[in-house]
Amino acid sequence: MPYNSIILRSMPFAWKLFCALGMLCVCSSCQWREAQEVIAKADSLDQIEHVIYDDTAALRNVIRCLDNPFSRVLMSNTLGKAYYYMGRNYSLSDQIAEAAECYIEADRLQIDNPIYRGRVNSCMGYICAQNNNDSLALIFYERASKDFQETSNEWYYAQTLLDRSEFNINLHNYNVADTLLQIAQSYQLDNAYSARFYETRGLYFYEQQQYDSALVYFQEGLDYWQSEQDKCFSWLKIMQAYYVRDEELDSAVYYAQKIVSISENPNYVSNAYYCLMQDAKEKDDIQRLSQYAHARTDVLKLLRENSNKYVETTPKLMEYLHNPHPRRWVWISFPTIIVLCILFAIGIWTYRKRSCSAHKQLDVLSSHIRTQEANILHQQSLLVFERGLTEIMNKYHSPRNHWRNYSTLKKDIAPWLCDWTAKLDALPLSEQEKIFCTISLIYPNLTDTEIADYMCYAKGSIRVLKNRILKKLGISSLEFSNFLHDLSIDG
Repeated sequence: MPYNSIILRSMPFAWKLFCALGMLCVCSSCQWREAQEVIAKADSLDQIEHVIYDDTAALRNVIRCLDNPFSRVLMSNTLGKAYYYMGRNYSLSDQIAEAAECYIEADRLQIDNPIYRGRVNSCMGYICAQNNNDSLALIFYERASKDFQETSNEWYYAQTLLDRSEFNINLHNYNVADTLLQIAQSYQLDNAYSARFYETRGLYFYEQQQYDSALVYFQEGLDYWQSEQDKCFSWLKIMQAYYVRDEELDSAVYYAQKIVSISENPNYVSNAYYCLMQDAKEKDDIQRLSQYAHARTDVLKLLRENSNKYVETTPKLMEYLHNPHPRRWVWISFPTIIVLCILFAIGIWTYRKRSCSAHKQLDVLSSHIRTQEANILHQQSLLVFERGLTEIMNKYHSPRNHWRNYSTLKKDIAPWLCDWTAKLDALPLSEQEKIFCTISLIYPNLTDTEIADYMCYAKGSIRVLKNRILKKLGISSLEFSNFLHDLSIDG
């Protein structure tokens, strides 16, 4: 028998346990040191070379090593950064759902450095923005702005001022947006920042239909952008500003052609093709109209594919905001059980005295668990509903002509939206109004003008139809989209 084995057999159990714990601590210390070295390298690349550390295998090892209750407390900064860098890698490879999960974990760990906390929230805000959830995106950008304000880095803070202003503009909070823009104007940074400022100020006037002022700011911002790609958003808004002024359609077409030839953003290109289609229609150029229509169909398909990547992530981020620590009840129940055991060991009298309080705590925990289960069921039903919409759009890339008959429309979408149409039928709406509501729900990217074309309505008539629906439902135009979605979960 080996000498070491003889020694181990002769050692008391307590000493064996002590040695085992010592070896475990040594191993953990080695793993922690390796994890810190990986994150130190990632930080160096990020801060000096401004590139994201792309060794995902090393990042996974860091997460695997540190993602346990003990390390989450003692190594929260290292683990939080690992999740952040992993999320950035997922984002760059278009794995948006996985990226969102990493950002959520990074935010839960609350990294000490406020710049990292702000960047994590900015990433979550960007995901929400890509799914056109401006109100949720604004919440995350406000959180990021608060973190950046704690630092001396003016660039990050000033950028979030523009982000917050942009989403307040989208939500028609113009007074708030104007105040933020006035603060943002006091920062004199690089050309890219100046370009974004003028672009956001132009958007401020554009959304209020002050197109002359909007055009001045958009044109001013173009001089500061370094690349043609960066100019595409300003070109798009300039095109749209000229387009709404019918006498300047030729000017709109000029910018539409620039966008089509240069932009890689399917949303910009789709809008540009729509403008070109209207120009071709006005000039009775059937061949050009057909060419643009086919090209726009391909772009819309790509746009839907890109949107689908973000569909499942927004509910996750919304759930995180409402319930950032879903497993907290585990941490509450564990010490509670220990306390109950100690009280029982002290004596029957103490146990009886404390039992009422313990039962109340357990009732609170049970109520909390039931609440969480209800939230999960709610999110699951919402995901099923959104998945149904996605499947309809995948099957029917655009509204069918025979959907102008409401009964036929209901029959085609029944496998996915049977419950929803049943709730729609309970509303005091005509069949044409129900068709408008259904098309608006399934194809949120269609403008009212496009829906009017599909339903064979004049542009003015479709506004009358929509206003009549809003009046019957007792809601505003801003609440219309949320109202349609809420029908899926409205009991």
